[in-house]
Amino acid sequence: MIRALTWSLGAALLLMLSAPSAHAQTGTDDGLGALREEVARARKETPEAFVRLEAVIPQVTVLDARKRGTLAAAAALFRDLGAQGLWPMVERLAFDDAGQAPQPVRDSAKLALQVGMVEATGDLRDARLLPLWKRLLEGSETRRPARRAAATALAKLESPEAAALLITLSRQEGSRGETVREAMGRCRRLVMAQALAEALALNPAPSEARRLAVALGDVGSFWAWKTSQSKSRSEEGAVRRVAAEALVSAWVDHTGDVQQAITQALLRVDAPETASLIQAMRARTAEPRHAALEDLEQRMRNNPLR
Repeated sequence: MIRALTWSLGAALLLMLSAPSAHAQTGTDDGLGALREEVARARKETPEAFVRLEAVIPQVTVLDARKRGTLAAAAALFRDLGAQGLWPMVERLAFDDAGQAPQPVRDSAKLALQVGMVEATGDLRDARLLPLWKRLLEGSETRRPARRAAATALAKLESPEAAALLITLSRQEGSRGETVREAMGRCRRLVMAQALAEALALNPAPSEARRLAVALGDVGSFWAWKTSQSKSRSEEGAVRRVAAEALVSAWVDHTGDVQQAITQALLRVDAPETASLIQAMRARTAEPRHAALEDLEQRMRNNPLR
């Protein structure tokens, strides 16, 4: 299945050959040199921002001690730093490999610190950070929560370079590729919808089909398109149509919780073409399935998410 998924995502990547590659964008090095220069400039121009970041770190330890789940939610602490907090956080994320900056004692708090900073900086959607997200996603020591946050941050850039890199990294084996595929729906570009649709059409294992359905629900989410300031607004109609086509086609091939996940994704996408897609599917499906498809059409007509 992974080999087939690799082929599908690779085919989608070919659609982007006319766009500048991530490698071209970052030059011959890993791109971190430019970030180091920005950090040095910020240290000269806004040294107080670095002081404010250090003052926040102990609060992560407090959140970690009070957490009820596996990881304390620390991103809000760093979002409160505003735009000036960007380069202090980048310095810690990219250039503190030796851990020389003050760190929480507990391992869980260290992870919460990293994930919180990645989430906060990712919300800024700064295209200059693509090399940092690439490094975290390719790093062998990056733990899954941090990798998930980095993949989401990369997806939020919504640039051709970010989309191409996501498709490339999604071809990794095991949990590394799974984590990237889970985040792909946050990159609301047509090429991403096409890649996810092609992968779902390969009839993957149930766990992967469910993952791809959720991602298609993300990429085509009518609410996300309505409320976000997407850089690819002109692609909305095509993205939602591609997502709906893929989900309706897959719906008849699955049962149980996978079919439920596909239904939920269809409700989230709520593409105008969905009813006609279901009717067309019913016309070419054996009669015993007609009632179920009629029920699906009725659910779409009374979409509670609308």
